[in-house]
Amino acid sequence: MNSTVNEKFYEKYAWIVFLVIGILFIVGGIPHALGLNTDPTLVQTISGKTIDELKASSPMVFNLYNFYFRGGGLSDLGFAFFLIVISITAYRQGQKWAWYAFCFIPIYFLSWIGLSLTLPSESSSSLIPPLAVFIILSLVGLLLPLKKFFPSQN
Repeated sequence: MNSTVNEKFYEKYAWIVFLVIGILFIVGGIPHALGLNTDPTLVQTISGKTIDELKASSPMVFNLYNFYFRGGGLSDLGFAFFLIVISITAYRQGQKWAWYAFCFIPIYFLSWIGLSLTLPSESSSSLIPPLAVFIILSLVGLLLPLKKFFPSQN
């Protein structure tokens, strides 16, 4: 544990940034895991059909979509679980491995932006702003406690 008495407020509580990201992922992941689409216009923009039209015209394609959609929700929940657990334990305690592990978070969101750029522009334009917010938040969460994880060797 690298905590010191002189630890600044923003160094001491930077773990909360990742806790908040994890909580937001739980909030978003639960409806997806249950099969509730919170952005039906995205499906319509990509497929040219509403979710109900897709289900009626091609039940097999809808089942495939629903499988991956709900699986994505379960993945979000798993991602959130580990984010929350690591943030309230190892990252909060200043364990270096947790900082290195959390370097993956902005890369993850950048990858989502890259993936969303393959969609029609109407779809990607609705996805990029929230992803950019997550990138900024995760970079703030990594940079604020930098001296805590990597103290100067005086």
